[in-house]
Amino acid sequence: MRPVRRRALIVVAPFVLAWAVVVATFAGLRDRLPDPLATHFGADGKADGFTGTGAFLSVVTAVLIGSGLLTLVPTLRLTKGLAAQRFAVALGYGMSGLLGYAFASLLFANANANANADATRVSLPLWHLGIALAVAAVMGALGWLLASRDAASSAGPGKRAAAPRLPLAEGEVATWTRSVGSPVLLAVGAGTALPGAVLVAVGSATGASLIVAGLISTALARCRVTVDHRGLAVASWFAPRPRMRIPLDRIERATSREAAALSLGGWGYRVRGGGSALVFRSGDALFLTLATGREFAVTVDDASTAAALLNTLIERDRPAAGERG
Repeated sequence: MRPVRRRALIVVAPFVLAWAVVVATFAGLRDRLPDPLATHFGADGKADGFTGTGAFLSVVTAVLIGSGLLTLVPTLRLTKGLAAQRFAVALGYGMSGLLGYAFASLLFANANANANADATRVSLPLWHLGIALAVAAVMGALGWLLASRDAASSAGPGKRAAAPRLPLAEGEVATWTRSVGSPVLLAVGAGTALPGAVLVAVGSATGASLIVAGLISTALARCRVTVDHRGLAVASWFAPRPRMRIPLDRIERATSREAAALSLGGWGYRVRGGGSALVFRSGDALFLTLATGREFAVTVDDASTAAALLNTLIERDRPAAGERG
């Protein structure tokens, strides 16, 4: 059931995000919206269909969440054919982007009219359709990427294996470092900060918190992971501090294996039962067993080399303990 739940979350997430963005936009513009709203436009961009403000969010919820569920059903049934799975997920992401932009732009078009004005004067130029299609293309590409990761992680259970020691001569020092990025965190950061900026622009104080959350997600979208005689360190791409450091004397053992992002709790810094994880994407991951008995994981390429070096450094750092054992 784990692959099914994972795929369900991946498919439904963009529709929920699009719904949240539209609701936040509605809340920020509510005092400037006419009632009823202009909700349908002809080829000339002039309004020819209307919906009351009270019914608008119900329609948005039904369309976005309903579309997510309708996309989910065939995706879950595609148990064979990875290309078909990826196409179905990409199509759903594209649809969520198209609908989300269409609803949000509709609200901004209505907000340009005074709340007491006749909604028949509201217009929505045809060029908005081009932007909506561009947003759909970007979201579709993101969906294809996520579906590819999911298909790879669902192909079979990850193999857990103890990392070999890295041979180091007496007195020899070594440092391992890799940078790792997360398209998901970058997309979430941009997708959160952008509506926040829009809400701030229209005078809503709630937009500031969205901007802060978006900037934090963007800052975590790319980090550098380093292993040396001091232990493990993870720092953001733009500055060496703040950083996360786990000293060598707190690490009991290091291993590596393939891991799906959602199996670790999702993207970003996650706290889960028995430990925590810093998740950038699915794939190769470094797992540390700490002296407290808890586990820490970070997804990064070439994790087996990092684990091997850590195990060697741990043995070198505690020779007396090994002799007593």
